[in-house]
Amino acid sequence: MADILIAEQSAPSTPSSGNMILYPDSSNSQWFQKNDGGIYLGDQIAVITSQIASHSADTYYKGIQLPSFSMQAGSVFTWEFPVTKTAGTAAPVFTIRTGVNQSTADTSRLVITLGVQTAVVDTGHIKIIVTCRNVGASGILQGEVRLQHNLAATGFATTPAGLSIVQGTAAAFDNTALGGQYIGLSVNPGTSGAWVVEQCIATAVY
Repeated sequence: MADILIAEQSAPSTPSSGNMILYPDSSNSQWFQKNDGGIYLGDQIAVITSQIASHSADTYYKGIQLPSFSMQAGSVFTWEFPVTKTAGTAAPVFTIRTGVNQSTADTSRLVITLGVQTAVVDTGHIKIIVTCRNVGASGILQGEVRLQHNLAATGFATTPAGLSIVQGTAAAFDNTALGGQYIGLSVNPGTSGAWVVEQCIATAVY
């Protein structure tokens, strides 16, 4: 059996016109392409493999390891998960973090808060979408949290039609050198909350 061994490398220089580079990135061991316009092309997926048990405190869900080029304008990161609640009336808080810890010790970059809950048992699906607007000393992330749940105006939210959408913009931060770090999501269901998550899928598209 023949093997093909390709050495991982950091982000390459932009190739000449009419060429594209395909390479395995040394910071996260993922395949990427770089075209003659200097644009990176690639995607990643990460999932939890065990239950996130009932919690009411800020809890780290899942992170994606960033490639050696860090981010680029137009990079999109998403997290989605089904969730059940048996208690809690506080407004849940969703925090996007960067760092090496893959925990709530990582730096908070973007915080989005949904409306208050009611104590009624409910099941829902939450999707968080984060777009990198630019890369630099004043990089910006734009985010959205979308909640859809079974009950029309109780349980996870009091909004009608069982749908809540809230947007948020991060404060500017330096996102030029995050290669090898993680961009991840933590969720705080609020005091006396009781959220249980069986699946969480995180994706990145560059």
